[in-house]
Amino acid sequence: MINEKYLQRAINIRRTYLKLINNMDHYEKRTNEVLNILKEAIEKLDNFSKNIEEQSKDKNKTINEKESFTELLKIIDDIEEEGKKLQDMVNPINIEIEKLAKEEVELYKQIVENNPNLTEDQIVKIVQDRLINEGLY
Repeated sequence: MINEKYLQRAINIRRTYLKLINNMDHYEKRTNEVLNILKEAIEKLDNFSKNIEEQSKDKNKTINEKESFTELLKIIDDIEEEGKKLQDMVNPINIEIEKLAKEEVELYKQIVENNPNLTEDQIVKIVQDRLINEGLY
């Protein structure tokens, strides 16, 4: 039989994993919001480009370079800001998932070392059964 401390660690890993998964709806919603903002920025860039093109074709209109440059920088800044927000949201998730994966591998190694008489299938079954009993599978 697998030592209780290893089963408790498996339970903690699974609970943390499930918390991350349950928060995915929030992250998906926020990602869609950022995607919409980026689409709007692309539309602004397209409109900006069209306006510059039209102004350059019309001999009676002069292009205000400073104003155009400021407008372009604002659009680029907005894109960069949204990208950073998305990155700031995703990085902690990735770090936590990597941490859980490492913990899981280390836990599995320790279980194998301390239970040389159990096969891989037996180990998986015992841990899985425990997770089911805890309502975590």
